[in-house]
Parts: sequence; C-alpha cells; structure tokens
Amino acid sequence: MAVHFIHVSKAGGTALRYALRASRVRAGGQLVTPWGEIWGHDHRFRFRDVGADDLAVIPLRDPVTRFVSSFYSRLRRGAPRHFIEWTARERQSFEWFPTPQSLADALAEPSGEQRERAEFAMQAIGHVQWPMTHWTGTPKYMRKHIRKVLYVARQETLDDDWERLKELLELPREQMLPDDAVLAHRSTHTDEREISTKGVRALREWYADDYALLELGEDLRRGDVPSPPSTLERLTSLAGSPGFSRRRLRR
Repeated sequence: MAVHFIHVSKAGGTALRYALRASRVRAGGQLVTPWGEIWGHDHRFRFRDVGADDLAVIPLRDPVTRFVSSFYSRLRRGAPRHFIEWTARERQSFEWFPTPQSLADALAEPSGEQRERAEFAMQAIGHVQWPMTHWTGTPKYMRKHIRKVLYVARQETLDDDWERLKELLELPREQMLPDDAVLAHRSTHTDEREISTKGVRALREWYADDYALLELGEDLRRGDVPSPPSTLERLTSLAGSPGFSRRRLRR
C-alpha cells in the first residue's frame, strides 16, 4: 500500500509537496505511515493512476478563486517560482483579456464575438483550461472509487489540514508548510481579484463539474459519504475532525 498526494494545480499542491520533501529529510530519508510509503507527484499523476490497494490525498479549491489564481499565474508566466513563456494561444488570450474580470464578464455574454473569444481563452490559458476533474475524474467516478480517498484537503484551510495530515500519516510534528511565497508558489499579484456577479455565475456554469466535486469533497470532510463497512473503518483517533472522511482501509 501507499499514499499518493494528487497535485491538482493551484490548490495548494506545491506547498504540500515541499512539506513532504522536508518531512522526508527530517525523518532520515524515509516516511513510514500506517498505509505504507508516501508519494508526492507532479501534475501528470491523477486519481485514476492510484493503485487498487493504495490511497489518495486530494486538495481542492473553490473554482472561482482558483480561476483568478490560475489566470494571474499564467499572466506572469509562472513567476516568481518558474518562467514558462506564453503559448501563441495564451498571448492572444491576454491581448483580448488583460484581467480575469474581463474574461469572466465576456464568458457571461450569451453569444457573439466576446463570448467566442472568452471560450477560446478558457481553453487556452494554462491552469484555467484544466478543471479539477482533470485530476480526480468526474464526481461520479470519484464517488465510485471513494474507498481510495484517504483525505480531502482545501486550499482555503491548508494550514489546518496539514496539521491533521501530520497526525494521520504520522509525519514529523514540527514540520510546517512553507511561508515563503516562492517556495509555496503562492500568488503575490496585487491587482483586483473581485469578479462581478454575472462573471461568477458564468464561471460556476463553466466549472459546474468542479462544484459538484467540491460538494462531494465537503461531504467527505464531514464523513457523510457512506462506504461499505466491510472494507472501511472509522478513523477513531480523529473522529469528528473536519477534513477527514473518518474512515480508512483495513490493513
């Protein structure tokens, strides 16, 4: 068995990977958990790649704030942590839409040139183009394979989730998430991040499956998703803690 950290982009995955690497160093090069070794992956690894006997930790984030973060990340070409030049399609998208607000408002148009340009940009800009379901599969798929989900984290509560993950996975208690914006690949963009009401509505429609996924994730965090009792048991030591599915595979 093993525990796999799924690196959903712009959902706190870089901070978690950094903390896992640092934990491994603190532990002398090996992390031993009740479920075997830990694997921290890059963006290529998805939930569907998790083995039949393995478990996954999946970070999620509100799709609208993730959209804003994704837009600015690519607008600055991944800086300060990376520098990845725009594609031709991204360059065209940013010429049309210099802010996430302008793109969201264009996406809210019922038809016409602005709407067509917005759809082009939504499928062209890195991170923006990939919904969270790109990594998890559809909500239906994730529910079908729910026994492989050990923990659902939220970018919005990542510090608290990391504390619970340390306890769950028996990681070094003194290891913290990085507070450096570069190490955590956290946005330092100071431009306006508000989205209009019509823009939010359009984004919620565009990322409808992600919102369904988020709802399932919240059910898991509350322990409200039923699982076959013959294969899963409650995490009695942490029962009631937000963030836990409160069940684990029998060893």
